[in-house]
Amino acid sequence: MNATINLRRTVLLSALATTGSLIGGLFVAFLLGSLVHGGLPGHMEENAKTGVSALVALVFVIAAGALWGRAITRITRAGDQKRMMWAGALGFGPTVIAVGIVLTMLEVAIVERGGGPALPIHTVFTLLFTPAAFVIATMGGLAIGIAMKDAQLMVRLALSSGLAAGVTFLVVDLLMDAVGYRVGAPGAAERFTMLTVMFLGNLAASLTGGAAIGYMLAKNQMGSHE
Repeated sequence: MNATINLRRTVLLSALATTGSLIGGLFVAFLLGSLVHGGLPGHMEENAKTGVSALVALVFVIAAGALWGRAITRITRAGDQKRMMWAGALGFGPTVIAVGIVLTMLEVAIVERGGGPALPIHTVFTLLFTPAAFVIATMGGLAIGIAMKDAQLMVRLALSSGLAAGVTFLVVDLLMDAVGYRVGAPGAAERFTMLTVMFLGNLAASLTGGAAIGYMLAKNQMGSHE
């Protein structure tokens, strides 16, 4: 009974820590980046402004990833804290930036330039952002697994967190579409539909992805003590 309660507690806390650290970190990073961009001298070139603000955001996202790694190792009592912090920092920050760049490039190529198959905008959104959630969560789990120095655990962490996050994002996206929040529909811009679906989808994905990582680490710790 106590083991079951502790497992549930670990899973819940891991989910909350993941959401608080990573989604919260992304929000603050975006806010700081925007403030820095707006506070730079007006005579500065736009590309330079964007570069400086993006660098500030990246530093904060990496810091958020490190805090996440620290929280996970404290909650699950697994791994070396410094290694887990490095894993969180390098597994989350650079991945988010890389995925963001790829998404932007694909969105411009498919939506704005009309490249690729003629698909509805909401379908393009689903096809782009569901894999994005999967990749980010997979890389986070992979990094934690590397920090744990366990190849089998690394694979389980990567697949479980990635699949949990990807499926969750897809479910939220489809549910929001079903209740009238369809990306690209008439009036969607006025309702901030894309931002709303993206936020709720990633919020839910971070919860389930974090829960999966917490579960796998907790089960691994329980097995090692038997």
